[in-house]
Amino acid sequence: MKLTNQQIALIDETLVLNGLTYDDIKLEVTDHIASEIEFLMDENELSFDENLRIVFEKWEPQLKPSFSGLIGFTNPKIMTVKCHKIVKRLFMTVIPISFFTTLLLILFVRHSSYEVLLMNGQTILKSFILVEFCLVILAWGFIFKSKQQTTYSYLIKKKSFGLIVFLLMLGIGAFPIRLNHPDAKIAFVSIFFGIFYVLITGLYLQLVYKHFQFEKKLSISNL
Repeated sequence: MKLTNQQIALIDETLVLNGLTYDDIKLEVTDHIASEIEFLMDENELSFDENLRIVFEKWEPQLKPSFSGLIGFTNPKIMTVKCHKIVKRLFMTVIPISFFTTLLLILFVRHSSYEVLLMNGQTILKSFILVEFCLVILAWGFIFKSKQQTTYSYLIKKKSFGLIVFLLMLGIGAFPIRLNHPDAKIAFVSIFFGIFYVLITGLYLQLVYKHFQFEKKLSISNL
């Protein structure tokens, strides 16, 4: 039995009341719940409201408040799980790349006599970091003006402040990238964090793209 627009709207409203307010995941869950209710209404003689209650009881564990070490507290659990997976994937991609790139750079620096090249490379890296700093500020502004709320916009709002602070510190030299520091440990840490924040910023900006990609898709579907 196909649900009416009013019944689907009721599912949407119920999800919002349970804390699921982000459009991308809410749309996905609404489709799942609607399909389950349609299946039950074909299988039993219960009303829509009764089947709605049955299905939401099944989904109740996914709609409860939850915690993630990478995200903190979010509501509900299904939202936390999705955000946790996104952030975990980002870190699992960026950390090993940053680690091995740092090792290669240190080996190159330790066996290089091209001081001018090193200084130019450090200046270029700082300039690139400042460009990323400006892009994050710009993306943050666009996200806050956006009419849609998604898991991607949630992560950008939650993580942008830390990115902005560290990118600014790296860009202005408050946290200097010491390519040729005589202490290998200090050199490693400074280079690693520089590369890490360059890469993680690029991936976070991809989340901005995904947010607006979803917004465009949603606006087209509503035409």
